[in-house]
Amino acid sequence: MKALILAAGNGTRMQPVTRGRHKSLMPLLGLKIIERVILGAKEAGINEFVIVTGYKGKDLRGFLGNGKKYNVFISYVHNNNWEKANGISALLAKKYFKENFVLLMSDHVFDPSTLKKLQRLKLKKNECALAIDHNLKSSLDIKDTTKVMVKMGKVTNIGKHIVNYNAFDTGMFFCSPHIFKALEKTTSIGKNSLTNGVNVFVQKGNLRTFNNRGNFWADCDTYKDIKFAEKKLLASLTKAADGNISKLLNRKVSTFMTKFLIHTPLTPNIISFIIPFLAIFTFFILAKGGYPWFVFGGLMIQLLSIVDGIDGELSRLKFMGTNWGKWIDPILDRYVDAIVIAGMAYGYWIITGNNFILPIAIFVLLADILQDYMSSKFAVITGVKLKTRDVSFKRDARLLLLALGAITNQILIAFIVFIVISQYKVVNRFIAAKRITEERVSSKIQHV
Repeated sequence: MKALILAAGNGTRMQPVTRGRHKSLMPLLGLKIIERVILGAKEAGINEFVIVTGYKGKDLRGFLGNGKKYNVFISYVHNNNWEKANGISALLAKKYFKENFVLLMSDHVFDPSTLKKLQRLKLKKNECALAIDHNLKSSLDIKDTTKVMVKMGKVTNIGKHIVNYNAFDTGMFFCSPHIFKALEKTTSIGKNSLTNGVNVFVQKGNLRTFNNRGNFWADCDTYKDIKFAEKKLLASLTKAADGNISKLLNRKVSTFMTKFLIHTPLTPNIISFIIPFLAIFTFFILAKGGYPWFVFGGLMIQLLSIVDGIDGELSRLKFMGTNWGKWIDPILDRYVDAIVIAGMAYGYWIITGNNFILPIAIFVLLADILQDYMSSKFAVITGVKLKTRDVSFKRDARLLLLALGAITNQILIAFIVFIVISQYKVVNRFIAAKRITEERVSSKIQHV
């Protein structure tokens, strides 16, 4: 799949802060805006790009090069009439596209998952599709945002100045080459914008829509738009799998820290390996036992829980995610948990001399490992996710419980509560696993 990126305009509204630069070369959380467009598309499976340049085209080509530094291939088309509307820019790239392709704007950033799903649509040869957002609070400058009226999955009206609308244009199109015939028709009569060409599809009922469903996107036309995009992008880092503590507390702090770390050379893997060293430091604080060390140690445990989210946030923001990183991260988490539990147990033993804490600590460690092992192992064996209806006790909640146990000097009680909740979940998973496997066997028998 190829992508066409329109980057010819001079970004008049951004001129006060660009200082002669192309607006898509403005920074947005550690990367240039156009880098986010290219890397987002790459993550969605696109490796070949055609970029239409105009204003400051030489600067843009000089910065991006042939795409080698992004492991993609970039070709360029220059629009000498870049002062005119963007439909002319799109038409100039006609010869590069003989099959369906993605059409993107150099100043619209997005969640790669939306683009990945948009490409899966099966278009007829005279159709195009537009990713739209029904959230009418998702744009900062509604007046300058392209608006869309959607009915029955089709666009019935589109434009910046339409009165009745129920969605926004996110700047992501999936097009058949028929778009160039439409642009030839409209530009020949002086209607030079992309919207003019798209309206040819609208009039024939051939502009389909794909619902963005609240995923991140932003149009960066002004400096205020960029700051708004930063907030939206940081907010989008919260994952559906996050526990309640992460959503309410951890992510708020970790994204604040990530906002500054994104401008440093630190990589996600470096952060992942720093955390165990912080855990070792926490071990020695807890191992001293008693006040104020347990308080400091408890605060460090919660800090470890917060910092644990930074490597993933950096990975998503910098498009640096790897399968190796995804694999090593939970392994390092187990090391961190073991170090913290050992420090708490040793500190408690130092001040009480109660040997009972040692076997209890071992059971806490086993319970911690079983939390994730049971579900992941079941999924590997059966290919089915192990779903249970019980209390949420994810890693963020487990570490908070340990932190509170240390801060309040109630480590034994915290350990016991940890074990009780964990074993309750283990029993529920045993029951759920048994039920699911029996249902699968029964289903196979019925189909024989």
